[in-house]
Amino acid sequence: MPVTHMLAASVGEVIPFSLVQFPLWESLKALWSWRQDRVVDSWQAAVCGAFAGGFAAAVTTPLDVAKTRIMLAKAGSSTASGNILSALHAVWRTQGLSGLFAGVFPRMAAISLGGFIFLGVYDQTRSFLLELGRESP
Repeated sequence: MPVTHMLAASVGEVIPFSLVQFPLWESLKALWSWRQDRVVDSWQAAVCGAFAGGFAAAVTTPLDVAKTRIMLAKAGSSTASGNILSALHAVWRTQGLSGLFAGVFPRMAAISLGGFIFLGVYDQTRSFLLELGRESP
């Protein structure tokens, strides 16, 4: 399969995932901050990252299924063409809704853990750098 098809399939999944995860993460932090009347701690940002990542993973699982089908398709098959909508339709036709959400719980668990670690460390590093910038002349 041409690399461009694999790249297009990956981008077709990562962009929607990011469009869900990052605004949700920021919204959850803002809500938590508002509820406690102060800026969230890094561990709280990490918890928000876990929830945002898990939710984004759940809603974009069909795109991940399509991407995986495209990447594993036999050369020359219609799925190997890289058309995400065609791959989604083929899964829907043969396996229904359960096929589109195959592996949703392990994916949510792994991405929630990754969101907790990555976004928590990101927030801690950001806070550290902002504090460092305030201390320098």
